[in-house]
Amino acid sequence: MRREGGYTLIEMLASLIIVGLAAAMMVSGIVTGRRVWEHADAVTSMGETVSGTQMLLRAKLERAYPATRYDKIPTYADFYGAENTVTFLAPPRDIHAPQALMRYTLALAANGDLVLADVSDVAANPQALEPLVLLHNVQQLDIGYYGVVPPDKAPAWHDTWQGRAVLPLLMRIHVQFPPDDPRGWPDLLIKPFAMVDTMCVLTVMTGKCRGRQ
Repeated sequence: MRREGGYTLIEMLASLIIVGLAAAMMVSGIVTGRRVWEHADAVTSMGETVSGTQMLLRAKLERAYPATRYDKIPTYADFYGAENTVTFLAPPRDIHAPQALMRYTLALAANGDLVLADVSDVAANPQALEPLVLLHNVQQLDIGYYGVVPPDKAPAWHDTWQGRAVLPLLMRIHVQFPPDDPRGWPDLLIKPFAMVDTMCVLTVMTGKCRGRQ
């Protein structure tokens, strides 16, 4: 008997199984690739957030203004630096310009948000603006200050910087994330541009710099 051309039932089933396995492998590869790309995008986004935060802090702290305070003797720069918070004067954010100097406070909120709060330094009735949330889920904030603190004659790192005539030579900001957080924070070193308030002209009647409240 002459065999007619074509596929047998077994050959057809085998072909369908092979095609099905190939399709399953393709779908699995697509899903895995998508997950890899999503993870890479998330890591990149987190990295950009950290980079953006560091750029903003550098821009503000480099332009910190050492306004002279005369409410105590000896006089001192209007700058308060603690181990986990710092308050300083600097120009306003672009969305608030033009304005006079703003008083900024960098701190870690109780809910783990790293925030930068600001308030007008010259307004008659200053009102704090909505704090700018820089990062979420931060475990710890450490700030160091490098400079000369009498009676020492050589600069060194200190945990605080308060009541000094000048700003610190350098600042170091370290942010620590929880152990399971993939984000990284390279220690941020900042050098303020201005050390001394050269624009201050003392008004004897008020005990403050001329033109300031």
